[in-house]
Amino acid sequence: MPRVCRLYERVARSGSPDPPPQLAGYFERTVLDHPWYDPEIPSLVYEGADGEIVGFLGSHVRRLRVDGRPVRMAASGQLVADPTTRQRGVGALLMRHFLAGPQELAITDGATETVRQMWTGLGGQALVHASIGWTKVLRPAAMTAAMMSQSARSVVPTLARSLRFVAPPLDAAAQIVARRADIRLTPPDATAEPLTVDALLDQIRAAARFLRLYPDYDAEFVRWLFQELSAIDGAPVRHLVRDRRGRVAGWYIYHLPPAGVASALQVAAPGGDPDLVLDHLFWDAACRGAAAVQGRLEPALFGPLGGRRSLLRRSSGALAHTDDQHLLGLLGSPKALLTRLDGEWWMGHHLLWRRRGR
Repeated sequence: MPRVCRLYERVARSGSPDPPPQLAGYFERTVLDHPWYDPEIPSLVYEGADGEIVGFLGSHVRRLRVDGRPVRMAASGQLVADPTTRQRGVGALLMRHFLAGPQELAITDGATETVRQMWTGLGGQALVHASIGWTKVLRPAAMTAAMMSQSARSVVPTLARSLRFVAPPLDAAAQIVARRADIRLTPPDATAEPLTVDALLDQIRAAARFLRLYPDYDAEFVRWLFQELSAIDGAPVRHLVRDRRGRVAGWYIYHLPPAGVASALQVAAPGGDPDLVLDHLFWDAACRGAAAVQGRLEPALFGPLGGRRSLLRRSSGALAHTDDQHLLGLLGSPKALLTRLDGEWWMGHHLLWRRRGR
C-alpha cells in the first residue's frame, strides 16, 4: 500500500512522491476493506524488475440482481502507470487482466479516450445513454461563475470571483423573469424524509417487482456507502419522496459541493412517480443554494427530464464489458437501475484533499 500511494500521488495527484496520510486510508477502505471485497476480483499492481510498483488499477466490486439471479459486477477505478518505466503498455496489461476476471459484467463511468481505446480493443463497448449528462440550471449567473472557477486558465478564476459577488442580484432578476414567463420552480406537491439505510433496502426490495436489473444492496454495504459519501467535501443529501397521499414516489441521492453545482448520484422511481421525484430534487437543491443540478441520463428519466428544460451534453465516457449480450442489452433499458452511485464515478473524493491534509 505505501508503494501504491507513492505512485498514485506522483502520477495522479500532486506530482510529489510523498503522499498525505489520508490516501492510504482511502485505498484501504475502498479497495481492500469494503464489505463486498472479492478476492477473485482484486485490485491489481504491476511490479517492475527492481521491485517497485509501476502500475495500479483499482477494482470496486458490486452485486446486482438480473432477472432474479445474483450477478457480480466490477467497476474499474483508478488506473495509473509510471510514465518513466521501461515496461511498455503497463496500463493495457493491467486492464486486460482485469477484464479477463470472473465477473459477469465490468463497467467504468469516467473513461478517458485512452481508456476507451483499451476497452474497445479488448471487446468492451461504449454505453451511449450513460455517456450523456444532463444539467438543470437553477441560478444562471451562479452556474456561470462555478463553471469559470473550474477553468485552468489563470484569468478566468479572477473573473469568476468577481461574478460570484454579482451573481445573487442577477439570479434574483432571472427569477422575476421566470415568474412572469411561468417557467419558475414551484414547490412540489410532495413531502420528503431522510433516506435511511433501512428505507433504501426496503425500496430496493420493492423495486424488484418493476425492474429486471438492480443493485443487490445489503445493510453493511449501504452503511459503508453512506459513510464514504459523507467523506466528500460538501453535503450528501438523501431523501425518500412521498406524494400527497403518503405513497412513495421514489428517492434521490445527490451531493452538493461548496462550488454549488449539485451532482445527482441516484434518482429512482420504480413503480412510482419520476416527475415528482425530479421536481422535489430540483426544489430541494434550489433551497440549499445550488446553482444547478447535474446527472447522468438514465433510460427511465428520458421523458421526465425532457419536460423540465434540462440541458443535455456529452459527459464522461461510460463503458461496459461482458460476454452476455442479454445483460448488455438490459443496461440501456428503463427496466434497469444502475446509476452513478453503483460505479466508481463518485469515488474521486481523495482528489479533493490538500496535499498536507484538510
